[in-house]
Amino acid sequence: MVVEEQSKSWPVRVLGAVAVVVAFYALSALALRWVGLAPTQEWLAQFGWFSRLVFIALSAGSLIVAPLSGSSLYILGGTLFGQHQAYWLSWVATLVGCSVNFWIARCWGRRVVVRLVGPGHVDALDRWFADLETHHSIFYMFLVMHLSQDIVSYALGLTRIPYRNFFIALSLSALTVVGFFIYLGSSVLNWLVGT
Repeated sequence: MVVEEQSKSWPVRVLGAVAVVVAFYALSALALRWVGLAPTQEWLAQFGWFSRLVFIALSAGSLIVAPLSGSSLYILGGTLFGQHQAYWLSWVATLVGCSVNFWIARCWGRRVVVRLVGPGHVDALDRWFADLETHHSIFYMFLVMHLSQDIVSYALGLTRIPYRNFFIALSLSALTVVGFFIYLGSSVLNWLVGT
């Protein structure tokens, strides 16, 4: 009975995620067309590195509150800051946000983690926690982090895996995950805005 409910809810969750991404793209494209991409970039440029630090903080924060995910901000950053600069800003945000997740889990335990990941992600957290308890290799962590860096970071914090190994796997996986969102995602958004 539980398996049937989970199999029925899986397509609904996927469709829901796709709907959120499409809505984000549509709203971002409409806002940037209305305001104009060049004026928005000029406005951000007047704040210099402060605007970049705010972007890093917002992106890292969206990873800490796991259901939010930083990927949409990465895509928007690729359009606003340029893909190459946004790539490195987003990579740093991923390292900061996921490291905070790891240490929250390590210091405060499962109860706090469950509140931050939300009830809808507890099953995923438990599944990854069980897998990671038995697989401690950096390569395995690297592979699993591609699925959901924020939740996996929490799960890894609940294990006895050393932070150094976690950080190596995170740094490497972030290179590819962030690259996907920045170079593919922001290219689509740029196309929608008409640049």
